[in-house]
Amino acid sequence: MDNFKRGRFNWQMLELPDGITTSNGNWYHITRDGIENYVPGLFKHRPLERVIQEADAWVKSSDGFSLMLFFVLAFFGVTPWLAAAISLAFYFLWYFNTGVFVNVTSTPLAKLLNKDGVIYGVSALFLIGISFGEITSGMGISVEFNAIWYGLVLFFLYKVGLLRLMIEFVRKKFFGLPKVSKEDRILNMLLIRYGMKYGILTGEVNEMEKELVHIVNYHKQKKKNK
Repeated sequence: MDNFKRGRFNWQMLELPDGITTSNGNWYHITRDGIENYVPGLFKHRPLERVIQEADAWVKSSDGFSLMLFFVLAFFGVTPWLAAAISLAFYFLWYFNTGVFVNVTSTPLAKLLNKDGVIYGVSALFLIGISFGEITSGMGISVEFNAIWYGLVLFFLYKVGLLRLMIEFVRKKFFGLPKVSKEDRILNMLLIRYGMKYGILTGEVNEMEKELVHIVNYHKQKKKNK
């Protein structure tokens, strides 16, 4: 039976017979049983809901980390255009290699920067602080006023998801979709990290990836048969 769960901040997860989907729009082509077979005993340490919520945070981590990087650089006196360029370069590096950076220690930070309240709050403080120059000058910080416009553009590119949508459109149109989605790769790496932490990883590293490919191909075949 489908299982619908509600977590904090209205985050939601829906278990289906052939996968797990979340309110963030992410789809994981693996089931509870598949995860249990891959990392036996994990749910004794970490409930499924928490694991999927953490995977969700890592999927969108490039948004929060890149935006915070721009704010930090701007506050430390880097010119706005250069801070924006570094932030964008960091975004692409992180977006296409998120699985490499996934680790248990940094997961709480990834979750924190995935919360709307944190992003909106920090962004508001930054933009308001620049608008009233005496606030930053009183702290001994000199930030160019046009950093506001760079910050607003990056906010819409990152937090609203415009840049992510553009990347997905270009990849789908010119390069095709990967065999294993970004969400599945990140979940796979997170499970490996937890397996290493608790000493319960017994399967091969590519075992889950093979299962994911099998499920994806199964869905493609079902669509063809309709």
